[in-house]
Amino acid sequence: MRQRTISDYFWRDPEISDLSQEDKATLLYFLTSPSSNIIGVYQVVWMIAAAEMGWTKDQLLVVVRRLKARELIDFNDAGWIWVKIWWKHNSAAGAFSPKLLQNARKQCAAIPSEWLDEFLDSLKTVGVDRVSIGYPYPIDTLPHTPPPNSISNSNTTTTTTVTSEKIGRSESGIHHDGANSAPPAEECNGTRNAGPELPDPKTVVVDLIFPPSIKTGQRDAIRALLSGSGVPPSHWQILIDELHGAQLAKPITNPIGYVRGMAKRMSAGSFTPERAPMIAEQRKRRETDEQHAATQAREHTDRGQSPQAQLDRLPQRIRESLTRLMTQT
Repeated sequence: MRQRTISDYFWRDPEISDLSQEDKATLLYFLTSPSSNIIGVYQVVWMIAAAEMGWTKDQLLVVVRRLKARELIDFNDAGWIWVKIWWKHNSAAGAFSPKLLQNARKQCAAIPSEWLDEFLDSLKTVGVDRVSIGYPYPIDTLPHTPPPNSISNSNTTTTTTVTSEKIGRSESGIHHDGANSAPPAEECNGTRNAGPELPDPKTVVVDLIFPPSIKTGQRDAIRALLSGSGVPPSHWQILIDELHGAQLAKPITNPIGYVRGMAKRMSAGSFTPERAPMIAEQRKRRETDEQHAATQAREHTDRGQSPQAQLDRLPQRIRESLTRLMTQT
């Protein structure tokens, strides 16, 4: 699991000192998000981010729009986030050091084109010259080619996965069960629809069987997470069953983070299910018992029916043959 250091100046920063509790919590989330990278411009899945905060997507977007209005972040309808106070809490010299320069260039190449020139110019304030990282001229004067050692895939996203089951709670240090103070979506007095309508993440439709304790919003977030994890859909139920078994052993405060950690290990080939086989076997026995009970109920019903009612249930060809036999006798 990664560790991020937030300066204690955060609490006395004039730019954010008058923010609401919800705004500060969300800003801390974006500074420590499991989806973040080394330059502070990265892509999130709104449904997952909201679930990690303990909110709905609409509640999160209300706060995100407020933070954008204060020019503390920027975002677009594809889920990209630019944390504009990133360099107050992270080292630009470290991010663009020779050791990390190639990775930083790749992440710069993935930045939405409408932000890239402004982002590169902003690096001057933290002592990084755009020429030194392969961007000598404003983007709009260059041919449409990527900088040296960059990835020319506009969909490239660097996502670091964490395995802690307390994502979004322990990192921020401010989120507590039963005390979520997220603002209602109606709080903005009509501003809820002021920004662009953000699409739901595309997920593969798989008939998953979740533990009863997993709420609808969490189920949707887990489906979205798995659809982008690289784990084959045929293996998703194994991860859900492992989560179920773990919940029976101890409380899981962040099931989404728990599934994310297992998915990462499964993709790396280091995941071995411990409790999933037991959960799957119990479900199979339950289904067998239910089928047996249903069969007995049908047989009992059949015995209570009249001969004519039982005859009417037979296929037409057999029914006609039996009718002829009974007529002959």
